[in-house]
Amino acid sequence: EAFYIVEVPEEANGNVMFIARGVRPSFFPLSAVYEVDTDFYQTLLAEGWIIASTSFRTNGWVVEKGGLDIIALRDHIAKSIHPIDFSVVYGETMGGGVAIWLGENHPEFFQGILGLGAHLFPEPGNGEMESDTLAPVFNKDPKIPVLFLANAGEIASSSAYASSVNDGDLKPVTWSVDRPGHVNVNSAERLAAFRALIAWTEGEVPDSTAEAKIDRSPESIAASSSKVAAGNIRRIRPLYGNLYSNLVAKDLKKLGISLGDKFTFIHGSESYDIEYAKAYSDVEIGAWVAFIDPEGYVQISRNYANAGETLGATKGDPILIKK
Repeated sequence: EAFYIVEVPEEANGNVMFIARGVRPSFFPLSAVYEVDTDFYQTLLAEGWIIASTSFRTNGWVVEKGGLDIIALRDHIAKSIHPIDFSVVYGETMGGGVAIWLGENHPEFFQGILGLGAHLFPEPGNGEMESDTLAPVFNKDPKIPVLFLANAGEIASSSAYASSVNDGDLKPVTWSVDRPGHVNVNSAERLAAFRALIAWTEGEVPDSTAEAKIDRSPESIAASSSKVAAGNIRRIRPLYGNLYSNLVAKDLKKLGISLGDKFTFIHGSESYDIEYAKAYSDVEIGAWVAFIDPEGYVQISRNYANAGETLGATKGDPILIKK
């Protein structure tokens, strides 16, 4: 049985965005939780959009089954929660494949697809090289508008799918964000792509070659000296435990911390050695790592481990960094 979350704003307008989540390992709990606190989702809720998320019935690689779970959730909303006038599917990684499968096979239920870092190649096997051929589950015939948004380093499958579709009004559009990382896209970039998709459903085809990067450079609000900077945890990513602080790149620079440097991160009475890096792969499994997230803030994580659980952290907790 799948779990679900349906956020219905006070002034719901009958528009629904369905979230198709990415792949999760079998040992993860089934969960429909998503990052509702981000500006992307909060903006849509403020505009009257209903947001619906499902855990899917199982973890693992579930493109077709996940699509059927979204259809079931759509039926439940329409019958028991709120009438649906218009709906789109927003899918990340494997969820992008779920969204494409729906757009190919069940266009009667949805008006558009937004795929973020969509993975449309076959499920990666254990120790096997990743295929560069589209998964056979896709028939390459989308019947509703499809807009892909992806970091330059993981755009291959989105581009391959778009290229495989015959020219016409419904040839998918692919927007690139020239920033390293995995689904490393900020709320402004997601909103721009979302609005372009909605405009497309109304007849305005988006630019097919757009560079979608929108840089963010928030100002520092840290209490700092030349030796230490104090901030707080803005939010914690559900299930994965990444910590998003209100510290910014300027705070690291003021402390003399550059890419590749190690520094000390303090939470409560505990301190940890952490590396300022570009990618998780820059550090060992389980090691602490810091990035500048796409919103321009310092992100604190552990490679293949849950930083939030390790610390017992909660939103708003004070943190310190020092070189």
